[in-house]
Amino acid sequence: MNKLFSFIILLIIFLFSLVSGCTDNNSPKKTEIPKMVFPESFTFFDLGSNTELSEKVVIKLSKELGSYAVEKISTLDLSLRDKILFNSNFPKLYELNRKLNDETGARVEHNITNLIFRYPQNENTPFENIKLVFSNNTNKPLFFSVASKKKGADLTDFLRGKYGEPTFIKWNDNKSTSLFWEKNNDFLIFSAISEGGAFKYSIMIYFVNNIEYLLKTEQNEIKKKEEERKKAGQTAF
Repeated sequence: MNKLFSFIILLIIFLFSLVSGCTDNNSPKKTEIPKMVFPESFTFFDLGSNTELSEKVVIKLSKELGSYAVEKISTLDLSLRDKILFNSNFPKLYELNRKLNDETGARVEHNITNLIFRYPQNENTPFENIKLVFSNNTNKPLFFSVASKKKGADLTDFLRGKYGEPTFIKWNDNKSTSLFWEKNNDFLIFSAISEGGAFKYSIMIYFVNNIEYLLKTEQNEIKKKEEERKKAGQTAF
């Protein structure tokens, strides 16, 4: 009796393993979604279009720039101070900014992370206010906004040497100016802004490919939610 019982147990184990093996072999394998990689363009402290925000990256930045603040789920405004100049000279950026925000002025928040360095502690750093915006979906950069000290004007020579000759734009106040570079669909804009008889300098980097990917992701999520609501309404009757 004991031998018969043992035989039955072994038979059950064998059949179970056989069925499991067949199931594993025939079941479809999960396809891995490849990470989106865009052409490189501009960098700031070695942060480029395909850099992913991580603890290691934050530690490296904090060593260079000091303490920082973090904002999660926030608005995203791409515009320059001179809105008319921005709209007329950067139609691609203007259209992206329009899609990211509500034309009536209602607050539109995005799944992003803002790293903000207000007072960099390194005396050799010509920057005084830095905002680095990353997508939480891909952890990749969307937009960098950097304010520079007076000696930041010397950066134009460095930028010319690295990225070539820029396009020159004069602002509507006839004092402020901007230089901009476009590379692989991304933009870098360096502006000398007249303010109270002096000039302030700003550098803005737009990772357009990443911004477009963020918008596409958001639009897909909205479409999915709308379909789920429709389906819920249909099944209610």
